[in-house]
Amino acid sequence: MRGSVHAHAYALALEKITGVDVKKFLPTPNIPLDKIPECQKYLDEGSHRRLYTFSPDDYKEMSGIWGNGEVALPTDPPGELEVVDGMPEGGKIQQLVGVPSAFTPDYAPEEMFEIAEKLYKASR
Repeated sequence: MRGSVHAHAYALALEKITGVDVKKFLPTPNIPLDKIPECQKYLDEGSHRRLYTFSPDDYKEMSGIWGNGEVALPTDPPGELEVVDGMPEGGKIQQLVGVPSAFTPDYAPEEMFEIAEKLYKASR
Protein backbone atom coordinates (compact mmCIF):
# COMPACT_ATOMS: atom_id res chain seq x y z
CA MET A 1 0.00 0.00 0.00
CA ARG A 2 2.87 2.40 0.73
CA GLY A 3 3.98 1.97 -2.90
CA SER A 4 0.67 3.42 -4.00
CA VAL A 5 1.16 6.37 -1.63
CA HIS A 6 4.58 7.09 -3.09
CA ALA A 7 3.36 6.71 -6.68
CA HIS A 8 0.57 9.18 -5.87
CA ALA A 9 3.12 11.61 -4.39
CA TYR A 10 5.29 11.39 -7.53
CA ALA A 11 2.26 12.02 -9.74
CA LEU A 12 1.36 15.10 -7.66
CA ALA A 13 4.96 16.36 -7.85
CA LEU A 14 4.98 16.01 -11.65
CA GLU A 15 1.64 17.79 -11.79
CA LYS A 16 2.99 20.71 -9.71
CA ILE A 17 6.14 20.97 -11.85
CA THR A 18 4.55 20.61 -15.30
CA GLY A 19 0.97 21.74 -14.76
CA VAL A 20 -0.23 18.53 -16.43
CA ASP A 21 -2.87 16.53 -14.56
CA VAL A 22 -0.79 13.35 -14.66
CA LYS A 23 -3.67 11.29 -13.25
CA LYS A 24 -5.63 12.00 -16.45
CA PHE A 25 -2.62 11.77 -18.76
CA LEU A 26 -1.45 8.36 -17.53
CA PRO A 27 -3.01 5.82 -15.22
CA THR A 28 -0.62 6.89 -12.45
CA PRO A 29 -0.62 5.44 -9.92
CA ASN A 30 -2.21 2.29 -11.25
CA ILE A 31 -2.07 0.11 -8.15
CA PRO A 32 -5.60 -1.16 -7.50
CA LEU A 33 -5.52 -1.44 -3.71
CA ASP A 34 -9.09 -2.72 -3.57
CA LYS A 35 -7.81 -5.93 -5.18
CA ILE A 36 -5.24 -6.46 -2.40
CA PRO A 37 -7.15 -7.69 0.70
CA GLU A 38 -4.14 -7.15 2.98
CA CYS A 39 -4.40 -3.38 2.31
CA GLN A 40 -7.98 -3.00 3.52
CA LYS A 41 -7.10 -2.51 7.21
CA TYR A 42 -4.68 0.30 6.32
CA LEU A 43 -7.08 1.93 3.87
CA ASP A 44 -9.77 1.93 6.57
CA GLU A 45 -7.45 3.72 8.99
CA GLY A 46 -6.41 6.27 6.34
CA SER A 47 -2.76 5.29 5.94
CA HIS A 48 -3.03 5.91 2.19
CA ARG A 49 -3.46 9.62 2.91
CA ARG A 50 -0.37 10.11 5.13
CA LEU A 51 3.27 10.79 4.37
CA TYR A 52 5.71 10.93 7.29
CA THR A 53 8.70 13.22 7.74
CA PHE A 54 10.54 10.73 10.00
CA SER A 55 12.13 13.71 11.78
CA PRO A 56 11.07 17.15 13.01
CA ASP A 57 13.44 18.84 10.55
CA ASP A 58 13.34 16.76 7.37
CA TYR A 59 11.05 16.76 4.35
CA LYS A 60 9.22 19.98 5.26
CA GLU A 61 8.90 20.86 1.55
CA MET A 62 6.80 17.73 1.08
CA SER A 63 3.73 19.68 2.17
CA GLY A 64 4.06 21.61 -1.09
CA ILE A 65 2.80 18.60 -3.02
CA TRP A 66 1.08 16.45 -0.39
CA GLY A 67 -1.76 18.16 1.42
CA ASN A 68 -2.98 21.69 0.66
CA GLY A 69 -6.44 20.43 -0.22
CA GLU A 70 -5.25 17.44 -2.29
CA VAL A 71 -7.34 14.34 -1.70
CA ALA A 72 -6.98 10.57 -1.97
CA LEU A 73 -7.24 8.88 -5.33
CA PRO A 74 -10.79 8.29 -6.56
CA THR A 75 -10.53 4.51 -6.16
CA ASP A 76 -9.32 4.79 -2.52
CA PRO A 77 -11.37 5.71 0.55
CA PRO A 78 -11.84 9.52 0.51
CA GLY A 79 -10.07 12.07 2.61
CA GLU A 80 -7.56 14.91 2.51
CA LEU A 81 -3.86 14.11 2.20
CA GLU A 82 -1.69 15.00 5.19
CA VAL A 83 1.98 15.29 6.09
CA VAL A 84 2.70 13.89 9.56
CA ASP A 85 5.75 15.10 11.49
CA GLY A 86 7.81 12.21 12.80
CA MET A 87 7.49 8.54 12.04
CA PRO A 88 4.54 6.16 12.08
CA GLU A 89 3.84 4.12 15.17
CA GLY A 90 5.40 0.71 15.09
CA GLY A 91 8.47 -1.17 16.03
CA LYS A 92 11.54 0.51 17.42
CA ILE A 93 14.12 1.48 14.82
CA GLN A 94 17.51 0.14 15.80
CA GLN A 95 20.31 2.72 15.96
CA LEU A 96 23.05 0.88 14.15
CA VAL A 97 26.69 1.84 14.25
CA GLY A 98 27.95 2.94 10.86
CA VAL A 99 30.79 1.16 9.13
CA PRO A 100 32.14 3.67 6.58
CA SER A 101 34.33 1.09 4.84
CA ALA A 102 31.20 -0.92 3.99
CA PHE A 103 30.18 1.82 1.53
CA THR A 104 33.48 3.34 0.42
CA PRO A 105 36.83 1.83 -0.43
CA ASP A 106 39.21 1.83 2.50
CA TYR A 107 42.52 2.07 0.64
CA ALA A 108 45.78 3.21 2.13
CA PRO A 109 47.21 6.39 0.52
CA GLU A 110 49.94 4.44 -1.31
CA GLU A 111 47.29 2.10 -2.78
CA MET A 112 45.32 5.11 -4.02
CA PHE A 113 48.47 6.49 -5.64
CA GLU A 114 49.15 3.14 -7.33
CA ILE A 115 45.57 2.95 -8.67
CA ALA A 116 45.74 6.55 -9.91
CA GLU A 117 49.08 5.86 -11.60
CA LYS A 118 47.68 2.80 -13.41
CA LEU A 119 44.58 4.72 -14.51
CA TYR A 120 46.71 7.60 -15.77
CA LYS A 121 48.96 5.26 -17.78
CA ALA A 122 45.94 3.46 -19.23
CA SER A 123 44.47 6.78 -20.38
CA ARG A 124 47.56 7.59 -22.49
